[in-house]
Amino acid sequence: MDWYNSSQAKRGSVSAGTPYLKNGIRQGISPQRSQYYRNTGAMGIPGINHGVESGVDGAISSVSERPSYYFSQYPLYCCDWISTNAADVDCIALGTYKEGFTNKLEIAHGVPYGRDAILGTRSDGNEDLKMASPTLDANDSVEGFDFHKVSEFKLDYPITRIQWDPQMLRSSPGCGERLAVSSEVLRLFKVEQDYCGPGNEYNTTQTHILANTMATGNPGAGSHNTVSPGGNGNLASADELDSHPPVTSFDWNKVDTNIIITSSVDTTCTVWDLNRSSRLGDGLACNNNATSAAPDTAYVKTQLIAHDSEVFDVKFIHGSTNIFASVGNDGSMRVFDLRSLEHSTIIYEPSSASAASGVSVGVAAGGASSLTASPSSAAASDAQAHSSKALLKLATSNIDQHYLATIMCNSNQVLIVDMRMPGVPVATLDGSFGGLSPAAFNSISWHPSSNHLLTAGDDCQALIWDCTHLDSSMSRRAPASMGLNLSPSLHYDPSTMQLPSFAYSEDLEVNNACWRADSGDWIGVVSGKGFQAVSL
Repeated sequence: MDWYNSSQAKRGSVSAGTPYLKNGIRQGISPQRSQYYRNTGAMGIPGINHGVESGVDGAISSVSERPSYYFSQYPLYCCDWISTNAADVDCIALGTYKEGFTNKLEIAHGVPYGRDAILGTRSDGNEDLKMASPTLDANDSVEGFDFHKVSEFKLDYPITRIQWDPQMLRSSPGCGERLAVSSEVLRLFKVEQDYCGPGNEYNTTQTHILANTMATGNPGAGSHNTVSPGGNGNLASADELDSHPPVTSFDWNKVDTNIIITSSVDTTCTVWDLNRSSRLGDGLACNNNATSAAPDTAYVKTQLIAHDSEVFDVKFIHGSTNIFASVGNDGSMRVFDLRSLEHSTIIYEPSSASAASGVSVGVAAGGASSLTASPSSAAASDAQAHSSKALLKLATSNIDQHYLATIMCNSNQVLIVDMRMPGVPVATLDGSFGGLSPAAFNSISWHPSSNHLLTAGDDCQALIWDCTHLDSSMSRRAPASMGLNLSPSLHYDPSTMQLPSFAYSEDLEVNNACWRADSGDWIGVVSGKGFQAVSL
């Protein structure tokens, strides 16, 4: 397995920063574009399709030489990348991760170069976009990106998840940029260009704050949630934000973009209706400006106690506005239907001695609900503040509602669960590569239009796994090129996949990775203080 760099180890995050640019595109040829025109490519990885390395064995590592690369002055953790026909540029959102109250949301624009630069199809009038290389013709695709920071927003706490508004993929020109981020609360932002201001600067404005209202009572005792439909978080000042249970993650529904669901450390999941908003207290600044109007909050459709302990991630099932799944510190993966909250379904638990998959959920007056568990289960949950079996991340397939992927705490394996066969994973992606690497996975993400899974890990690699063999026929025959013969799930034998179909290596741990939505032809890799775009 010569592509795997077994000597990779954790390193300190050291990286240079770029000047803060608020007016978007820089004049002239950037270092990234210069690298492209010199026809200098990144180093390929032998044996793995399209893989590249950066900064290893003579590969490109200099700040000024790396193509399609964005630098921050802060260590980065979260990322999301979207490309739309309505926009002239790609939109990248990045979240910093620093101790202390000095974190930021950074918004960058990516200007493609290659075919679009040659044809001069972009309409923003910048001469830099119209430069062409004599070695290319009109049939060439996008070969890289110039990334430039256009705006930022200061936050106290690190961001745990970022997501661009799915509506941006369906919108017409001029609709604007909108995104959501989770930290201690869920925040919604809009990014707009001020054409009347000096330099046509971009402004990031906070439009909503969704603060999780604490659920009272012990979920193990069957107590009811005190939040009912029609409620909202009435915050009078920024100081009150710290009194609410922190939000751990969220998901923006792709079918109805007025619906967002959040998860929290207080064991709950909350469904919000953005279409019904109300103004918060005037003491909450909305864009780091004390003179700005206060942001809105949203209508709470439902809040339910979903797990016995902290809920770490939540996602809607593909194509649904009612069915969602969650994972948490108790080590279980659970599925809920908003149309019938009397019961939920546990589709995965780490213990084979667990109870039946059907779990009773008590519905409170007003429609809120709480999970009913046995006293012994509640006691066990209280005893384990930080479970080694906790499920940290959840990803639902973007083309098949049946498949969900998750990773455990400090684990180098991805578990893929089929909702039709709860209890045992139908496939396991082995990131140890036969025991070569103990490094854990940090993030997982499904391709926008196929069953390929992107992982990011502490072994300094971003990997793509071919899971297209997971189909309704339950055939477990992997591609011949991978040399795998997976066991049929009919016998409930988890299939272990040990080889990815794509690998990209960095100098530092890969904290996160995302697809370029909605095409999936590039991935974005966050490592140290940088965001690297990688062509597939």
